[in-house]
Amino acid sequence: MTDGAGKLAADAPPALVLGTFRDHRDLSQRLARFDFESPAPGSSWDVVLCVGGSRFHAHRFMLGLSSMPLNAMLTGRMRESSQMEVTLNDVTSATMAQVLTFIYTGEVQLATHTVVQTLSAAEMYELVGLRELCKAFILQHAAHVFKPQMIEPLPEKLLCELIAMDDLQIRESALLDAILAWGEARLGDASTPHGPALQAILADILALIRFSSMSVRELYCKVKPLAAAGVIPEHYLTEALFYHLNWGAATSQDHQVRMTPRTLSTTMRKRKRVSFIQNVSFSEPESAHE
Repeated sequence: MTDGAGKLAADAPPALVLGTFRDHRDLSQRLARFDFESPAPGSSWDVVLCVGGSRFHAHRFMLGLSSMPLNAMLTGRMRESSQMEVTLNDVTSATMAQVLTFIYTGEVQLATHTVVQTLSAAEMYELVGLRELCKAFILQHAAHVFKPQMIEPLPEKLLCELIAMDDLQIRESALLDAILAWGEARLGDASTPHGPALQAILADILALIRFSSMSVRELYCKVKPLAAAGVIPEHYLTEALFYHLNWGAATSQDHQVRMTPRTLSTTMRKRKRVSFIQNVSFSEPESAHE
């Protein structure tokens, strides 16, 4: 019996050991060498994206795997699926170069003066990874990105997402200036008075501004005139002043959001201390002087 058991053990197959390993460095490096504008012979590209004056050679397979909109356009029933050259009008050539580089390598170089266009393209083509990288970059460098002309192309949905973030690195007064310029760029030839028309455009965005984070001087010198002109709802000014006076508490979730200070970096928190005294005087009736 012992010899038989030993023979069975000797004939048993060895234990199976499995392991999964990943190393995408070589793949990323090889893809990074692909020249979209002047591809090497044998690179198997099968579509040319015409953007502005540039022509980008690419692979439908790569584009379709990364982006549902591009997949529908290039491999579905749309006319572009049978065209060798496809024209894209909603993006600049510089932005498309960034998009393609990210699709092929997972890397992207972002800059404060172009990140808004890159974010808009990532949203349009449903590139979630690129979208989140752009948002993180904007949150960190918001003070440099939220300039009037730079944020004008940003869709309202993305603008609201960014402003709602507690770690948006910008002072509220500067953010308000950029938001007002964003709204004015969309006024066009409004037939209604400027103030109410602008407030209607900015309704959802103004609800996310942390007015209580502004100083009393900023509230009186900047926000109060805007409220008087009908650009900002007056109750936003009132609740911010009450916050500084420690009167009352948040009465709704939206109110609580506006009362919550942003988590600013040490550099952003540093500010010149200014003493502000509001002088209030009451004029006596003329009869009192008689």
